[in-house]
Amino acid sequence: MRKITVKIASTSYTISLEDEFAQSFEREWDIFTDGKRYLDVKELLSAFVQKCYENYQQERELRSLAQKLSKEIG
Repeated sequence: MRKITVKIASTSYTISLEDEFAQSFEREWDIFTDGKRYLDVKELLSAFVQKCYENYQQERELRSLAQKLSKEIG
């Protein structure tokens, strides 16, 4: 477990994450914050919407792949 502290709207939050996920989280956090450890609320909302859209796109791609595999197998 790793503890990571992030700052959102002038408030610090410390979170504990599994080591492997912590590395992934830190990479993503650095992308959203351009390397800084602070986000304002608007930036946080924007990052959340962007992540939701990425998840949506991945789900669509997975469904498409599943349908293609189903047709090839069936």
